[in-house]
Amino acid sequence: MMNNEERSIQNESTGKKITAKPISKKKRSNVKPEGFQEFEALAKGILEGQDLSYFEWLHKKHQEVVLHFNLSNKDFIAEMVKKVE
Repeated sequence: MMNNEERSIQNESTGKKITAKPISKKKRSNVKPEGFQEFEALAKGILEGQDLSYFEWLHKKHQEVVLHFNLSNKDFIAEMVKKVE
């Protein structure tokens, strides 16, 4: 049986193997929304004006997203941990 990831066939006229890679799903590109750079620059300016680091502020926002996700899914995460142990 052939591997799902890669399939090989032999060309009858040349005798060479031809390898076909599977069709991959199109990845979602991380395109920034229209106006993103302008608002990013404004946010950096505002935070720097308040003597705050934009990157520290952004890091805290990232932590909030992860913490909220973890708290929202705590039961599921606990079940997964039990299965691993």
